[in-house]
Amino acid sequence: MNISSAQGRAVVTPAVAESAQKAVQKLGNEMIKGNFEYGQQRMYPRWKRRLAKRYGSMEKLNAALALAAQQKIIMQLSVVAFQAAKPVSFFSVWRSPKYDLVSKEPIKDASGKVIIVEHWLAIVPTITRVKIPDPNQGGRIRTLEEQSYTIAVSEKGSNDWNFMTGLKPTIQDLRGLFPTLPFKADELGLPPSKAREIK
Repeated sequence: MNISSAQGRAVVTPAVAESAQKAVQKLGNEMIKGNFEYGQQRMYPRWKRRLAKRYGSMEKLNAALALAAQQKIIMQLSVVAFQAAKPVSFFSVWRSPKYDLVSKEPIKDASGKVIIVEHWLAIVPTITRVKIPDPNQGGRIRTLEEQSYTIAVSEKGSNDWNFMTGLKPTIQDLRGLFPTLPFKADELGLPPSKAREIK
């Protein structure tokens, strides 16, 4: 792996980039199906714990996420198209012990040392198109398109991606979780977010 000293970006194999893109595309495909809970289920655990602190508890966060999903249904919002582009940047972040999924205990190697793993953070541009009735215009269906991005995180070598969903993290949020990340949006490679109505 080669790291750019100018911006701290990592160079990954095409397989890793494709894995991140496919994972974000699946996130969008689930939204098209109306399965808004998928993004909650695949939320990056450390980000979810951070959000839970803001909401007061994990229970309150889960209730807020469930309410947000329910409101989309009540509003009759439907995601009709979603496109995940190739990731624009990768960063090597977060060294942590590798834990056994069942016992929750750190996994050790043959010599008895705790195995330390690193993670990839990927910035994946997205285009989402939604349809929603406008109650102020007699229920006329409006089509909106948003260009944005999804932040995906995976343990290196696993290609098992989680997402920083629920609330779009600020750069301060990102650096709070991953202090080695750059300070500026352009150095992170964050695409500008913008929305427009499709007439």
